[in-house]
Amino acid sequence: MENKGSYFNLDETYRQAAVEFANLNPGEAAEKAGADYNSESNTVAVRFIDTVYSVNHPEAEVKDPHGNKASVYIAILILHYLVNAGGAPLTGRWISFRHLPGGDIYIDPFQKRAVLPFLKTFGNTPEKFLEAALKLGGEKVEQSGISVVVKTFPRVPICFTIWPGDDELPASATILFDETAPDYLPTEDYAHLPAMVNGAMKSKLGS
Repeated sequence: MENKGSYFNLDETYRQAAVEFANLNPGEAAEKAGADYNSESNTVAVRFIDTVYSVNHPEAEVKDPHGNKASVYIAILILHYLVNAGGAPLTGRWISFRHLPGGDIYIDPFQKRAVLPFLKTFGNTPEKFLEAALKLGGEKVEQSGISVVVKTFPRVPICFTIWPGDDELPASATILFDETAPDYLPTEDYAHLPAMVNGAMKSKLGS
């Protein structure tokens, strides 16, 4: 599904996503997204990073476990996920942002919003990255560098990797996506999503 919203106007982007969600069958949308549907309350419960949010249908109000309305930023991501989810099974094969549809268009925002902040936060303290990612529910994977897979949504895992620096080379980092990523979110959302995870990892270090 094409991305019909732009983050330049959050309220309008949320409104468009809410309209699309209202037009969906919530039970079918939940099944494709790996979320839970409650037919009695007509709500979808979906995990985003480490919090389960509820979305009522057709109103498309997104609330946290305490009943508070989610920020418009989080609400947009959750609604986009439910609207776009196609149900494709994950493959475990990783692709770069550039290989997402139209990834070249958003590559600069992706680097600025996702990769560089991640590297700035944990590049010099990779052990803190591992600690924070595991606290967030991430799973360490064996490949070059220090790599952890964090499930942002039930079917949107992201692989964060840091290569520690040494006397000759500075630290470097990469962020990869399952090759089914286009089946679940518009490409622009993947320029924003890792920054949300990075922020959540930073907060885990203080907990």
